[in-house]
Amino acid sequence: MSELFVDPSIMALIGLVVGACLGSFLNVCASRIPHGLSVVHPGSRCPSCQEPIPWFYNLPILGWIALRGRASCCGEKISARYLGVELFLGLVFGWIFWKEVLTAEPGALIYGCIFAWIMVAVVVIDAETMLIPDRFSMGGALFGLILSVWFPSLHGFPSDSSLLVHFLAAKSGVLGLLIGAGMLYWIGAVASRLFGREALGEGDVKLLGCVGAFCGWEGAVFCIFGGAALGSVVLLPVMLVQKWVRPSGTGAGELSWGNEVPFGPFLALAALLFFFVLKEEVISWFDQVVGSLS
Repeated sequence: MSELFVDPSIMALIGLVVGACLGSFLNVCASRIPHGLSVVHPGSRCPSCQEPIPWFYNLPILGWIALRGRASCCGEKISARYLGVELFLGLVFGWIFWKEVLTAEPGALIYGCIFAWIMVAVVVIDAETMLIPDRFSMGGALFGLILSVWFPSLHGFPSDSSLLVHFLAAKSGVLGLLIGAGMLYWIGAVASRLFGREALGEGDVKLLGCVGAFCGWEGAVFCIFGGAALGSVVLLPVMLVQKWVRPSGTGAGELSWGNEVPFGPFLALAALLFFFVLKEEVISWFDQVVGSLS
């Protein structure tokens, strides 16, 4: 890939287009999968009046901008989520494609894009429905294990043809899956016992297994605490502002102590942060800690 496209800006532009297109498909998945609908049939339709959407209004990013966020058939408002997902995934893919040229790491383009797509899908679907479909968590874990064997560089091993290297990479994926899912399961079980109510859903546990398959046990552990930290940073200020604005009570849809909030989006965001930004630093820190204990 790097030999064909030496110019990083060209690769970044290709990544932007590919990411925006896959972001458009992700929007379809987010709207239909939680309701058990096919993502293939029927074609794209207006969410309000169910009229088919012409192809030129279905172009990623450009279609939403051309329509100014309103359906051409009935004039109803189109959620900004559609534009946001397409734009965000386009930028992420553009960065992944650009980085692949600079590092020339075999497989990085493939497993980086797959992992980003799965995590963004989880953020969107869980935030809207408080559900994480198994096809993303368990299916993602299976993808992670397959890619671990196929591309040992996913877990930091050299990309050669040695069977031992592929075995060690697969071992890292399996350990990440088991340790991540197992650790979160017990945290949820203890918290549920202490608070007398379910603290974590099974979807979160399975999602962390997926994260571990891609990121190893270090990434899974980081995501547990990183996800909790992100959730606190985002939710606590919102709750305080709501309490200040409406001190006498809570309005419909407001956050308050004891209310259920989806944890999956924060786990997924922490996973993206680890995978694309902090991976080397976090693994190095864990190696130092484990080395000091041994």
